[in-house]
Amino acid sequence: MTDSDLGSASISLDRRAERLVVLGMRGWLAGYETGDIACWEAVWNDYCRELGPTRAKRVVSELAGWVRVLRSEACRAIDCYPRPCKVMCRDECLALRLVSGCQKGMRPLACESACQLMACARIDELVSAAECLAAELAEAGLEIEPISDEAMMALAERPAPRALS
Repeated sequence: MTDSDLGSASISLDRRAERLVVLGMRGWLAGYETGDIACWEAVWNDYCRELGPTRAKRVVSELAGWVRVLRSEACRAIDCYPRPCKVMCRDECLALRLVSGCQKGMRPLACESACQLMACARIDELVSAAECLAAELAEAGLEIEPISDEAMMALAERPAPRALS
């Protein structure tokens, strides 16, 4: 299944905002998992190239805090595809939906996405971190498109990254 198979509910890494958030999340989580600073440097370089170093510093700081909370508070492993992958898995879309909900003032949607992503009800700190990230992204001109329920249901059919190993 490709993102074009999702029809009008398509979500893509072609848009700058979505690409930066997903690649940032992938890179930051990979850095924690491997202990390789090159993962974090790749994220930094992506953001610097797109936003310039001053703006990148603020956004990457919020991204790092958001991923740290996600990683420490989740009651399960968070799935991500490898960095070069052009499609997103369900967890990556839930993460985008969380941040988008915060940007659009749709806190109930953000909370629901956070709860599904973390597999627990301890979401307050994650939603707060997502709100900070969403605000910095918006300040940088990076608006994330809302992700529909239909797109989320279609993504449920896509194999999780661990199933591809």
